[in-house]
Amino acid sequence: MISANGFHAMMTRKLVEKEKRIVQGKTYPYFYNPMWGHFGESLPTPSGTHYHARSEQVVFFWNMYDQVLIRPALFPYFDSKDLLILTSDGKNSLLTSTGTPDIQNGSDHLPILFKLNIE
Repeated sequence: MISANGFHAMMTRKLVEKEKRIVQGKTYPYFYNPMWGHFGESLPTPSGTHYHARSEQVVFFWNMYDQVLIRPALFPYFDSKDLLILTSDGKNSLLTSTGTPDIQNGSDHLPILFKLNIE
């Protein structure tokens, strides 16, 4: 996701405003990945879009497999507050009582919703 020869998706607008960088003589354009701001406990929403507990030495528990990638040209049309990890379908919770995705009644991934203001 962050590799220059992959999506080259960075976590800050300020960095992505440079639009591209040169790596070993080749130019690579940036994407902005606003999902970084939703990872962890920085917002009052789940800490990711997918939860998986395993009995292994290294377990992240929360993962952010679901992404939004934006080119710098779209910055004027995107406000970070218009990107949400949904925890409800409007009527029913998508979470269990422990705050993880409700696999029995929904999915193992929480949906994301974002808006570009291109009116």
